[in-house]
Amino acid sequence: MKAIFRDLLSWFANAKPFKKCLVLLLFLIHVFLLAITFVKVDYEVLTPGSINPIVATNSQANDYWVVKISTDNRAGNVNTVGVYQHIRVSYFQYLISKLSPKHDVRVYDPETDLSPDEEIIMGTLQKEYSIVDALIVAYEAAKAKNPAVNIEYSFAGILVLWVRKDSRSNLEPGDLITKIDGRSFGDAEGFRTILSEFSVDETFRLTVLRGGKETEVEARKMLIKNEETNEYEEKLGVGTHEKMVIDPAKTTPKFQINEKLQSRGPSGGAMMALSIYNALLEEDVTKGKMIIGTGTINLDGSVGAIGGVPQKIATAAMYAADVFFVGEANYEEALEAYEELKHLFKPGFKLIEVKTFSDIISELEALS
Repeated sequence: MKAIFRDLLSWFANAKPFKKCLVLLLFLIHVFLLAITFVKVDYEVLTPGSINPIVATNSQANDYWVVKISTDNRAGNVNTVGVYQHIRVSYFQYLISKLSPKHDVRVYDPETDLSPDEEIIMGTLQKEYSIVDALIVAYEAAKAKNPAVNIEYSFAGILVLWVRKDSRSNLEPGDLITKIDGRSFGDAEGFRTILSEFSVDETFRLTVLRGGKETEVEARKMLIKNEETNEYEEKLGVGTHEKMVIDPAKTTPKFQINEKLQSRGPSGGAMMALSIYNALLEEDVTKGKMIIGTGTINLDGSVGAIGGVPQKIATAAMYAADVFFVGEANYEEALEAYEELKHLFKPGFKLIEVKTFSDIISELEALS
């Protein structure tokens, strides 16, 4: 190897000026390409992803099931749609993403935004509660059609999803808040009511379940600017969601949650509820159509907002879907992306706006 380098240096030293300049130019181009390939920049990129089936039954198996329902019914061809999130991409990836209308490029602030590891933790926690909420909504809706269907569940506490770096709460992602200053609460509204009694300067105690053990942490609220109202609000500086626990012994038909989940985040909640609902009833409410959709599901049945809508519309366009459901909060953004696709080709699916889970059922019943 040393002999090869000596020969190259000898050749370069004796080469004509034109050849020397050409070699230097090629070397600089090579260094530049390496630099933009490996140097990271503070941007995150969302790109189109994939679709996945959700529910398996005794008569309908799939390799990517999230929930398995013990019935002989079919869950239907209902799919969630996801996107790929790339945090702190290379400069080359950034440039390529800026050229693609299907990619969403955002500034990433390492001082305030969640790290990749924190994103994974939050996404996993969101997926776990979205499955439980979807089960509850689906079973309750199916019970109204078939009294043999039943589900029992209870409120467990307030689940911490993420914690701001400047939060004064001493909480950690995954903590389950059960009391404030020794006072219990029965739902999320009760938690917010007790929390509102404390000012920013007051210190209070939070009882939490952490790693299966009960512990207490001191906390204080902080002032956080609301970007919409431009006003400061008193907050804990954490993301939360109420956690419900289902009693399997009192739930019929039985269900099983996949312990090795293939995806993260709550955006598949509405479609998960639809697929579970279809598996609980003999009637195929999907009418054999291929359904894709996005939106969280809340315990009151409302469909919540999600991110990455243009990328999800682009993903759905790559598959032979018949229907794409999207929540009210994201419909305008979805419609804009849908219309843009028409300039390239006609999307094969019907875009439908919904506000609640019952809207999804009604829309399916109205389809031919």
